[in-house]
Amino acid sequence: MAVITIAICDEVRKDAQKLFGQLSDLVPDADIIMYRSRESFLQSFENSHKQCDLLFMGLDGEKGESLETVRGIRLRGNYMPVVLLAENDHFYKEAFEVFSFNYLIKPVETGELEHVLKPVLETCERKGGKALHFHYRTQVYTLQHSHLAYISSNLHNVSFHMIDGSIISCRARLADFSGQLNDSTFLRCHQSFCVNLEKVTSLQKNSFIIGKAEIPISRSYLKESREKYKDYLAQQKVCS
Repeated sequence: MAVITIAICDEVRKDAQKLFGQLSDLVPDADIIMYRSRESFLQSFENSHKQCDLLFMGLDGEKGESLETVRGIRLRGNYMPVVLLAENDHFYKEAFEVFSFNYLIKPVETGELEHVLKPVLETCERKGGKALHFHYRTQVYTLQHSHLAYISSNLHNVSFHMIDGSIISCRARLADFSGQLNDSTFLRCHQSFCVNLEKVTSLQKNSFIIGKAEIPISRSYLKESREKYKDYLAQQKVCS
């Protein structure tokens, strides 16, 4: 499932295609929908065919017809974040009147998009449940806790083992993610491993079992790991 759904409505085709490429690189797991005209976007919006979390709207020409499209969205009571894309700052004042989330001058730089995406991604994460969020090389990653089985580290590489069997790696240390894992179902059971207690199928003498994977528990973490797993199971019984 995509973490975020992004709509692009820019009738300048080359600009729309460039933006699509930039967003695809920055947020590879996003669902990005392109609309060739304001009419096609409004039709989809009115039919509720596909709701989006963020809209990039191109301001074409000198009349600002796109502003009327955004104004129409607001009149319907929808206040999704809208980023206006313009050739100049001619409509900057009007952008405030339609409660635009941001106003970017073309050509849009990747760094500007990163700045715009960060708060929106964080909001989507809160709606969809807890998630790990990190920037590696030229991509922004958002990994839902519920999609993660366990995390491993080796030297200066961290690997995220997903429940579908895929692995996403980055250059980092396990400790770099400790803040994002606080108050979650993740448990540090080894210097090099963190398990998602929600995905543990059994506890062995010195290891956790998650599906076909066996995650070791080091001696220094053994007592705490057993106690926290026991507490987690007890809490699950109370909740059920």
